[in-house]
Amino acid sequence: MPVECRLLPHGGYTLLPAVLSTMAWLASLAQDGCDYVRVTGDVVFDLTQSEYVPFIEAGFNAYRKPILTEDDKEWAIQYTGQCYAYNDSVEIDGFWKVAKGLAFLALVFGGGGALFLWFSSCFVFSPGTWRWAGYEVFVASFLQGLSFLWFRTEMCRDNTCSLFFGSKSDIVAAVFWFVSALLIFVKYPTPAQRTPETDSGDETDLNDTELELPVAGESGAQLPPPTHDPGA
Repeated sequence: MPVECRLLPHGGYTLLPAVLSTMAWLASLAQDGCDYVRVTGDVVFDLTQSEYVPFIEAGFNAYRKPILTEDDKEWAIQYTGQCYAYNDSVEIDGFWKVAKGLAFLALVFGGGGALFLWFSSCFVFSPGTWRWAGYEVFVASFLQGLSFLWFRTEMCRDNTCSLFFGSKSDIVAAVFWFVSALLIFVKYPTPAQRTPETDSGDETDLNDTELELPVAGESGAQLPPPTHDPGA
């Protein structure tokens, strides 16, 4: 049986989990790797070698330090500036590595699930396939939640780590993926049945007898009258 693509075979309901999953994936991608938390404590001096810098913004891969503005005389972050790699004073422990791996897996499952859900706007999904998409985005939500184990790292245990842009974006991603999974599990949108196409033109039903021409030599054989005058 050929696979045919048609617009929204399940109706508009499939757009809800597809859009939410896509928004979750984009939220997870929004961070730049060095804005996951805001950190205060001794590690700030260890990384900046300045006793005046009050905080840093840290992520899975690097950190960003603020600068003192000339106008307001306040410490602020320039987000167009570069991120700095961690030095030897920061221990990349097991919690750090596990959380980083879980965040990556959440991104993979969530992005794959979002892409897979968009196919439901063109192709018919069976109930099993529909639920499989739900499992995929639910796993993404679960893994994204587990990535907050990063707050158990030595850097956060010995210092103060507070939620910042990256971690808040991950919360949004986890919630959106979870809501998307719920929408999939609570309802399977039954695909609409295709109606057979009918010709709109006028047609005359002819049986086989009416289409047969008389054979020469048969008794009473007569040719049918011409439908038009050739000389006209």
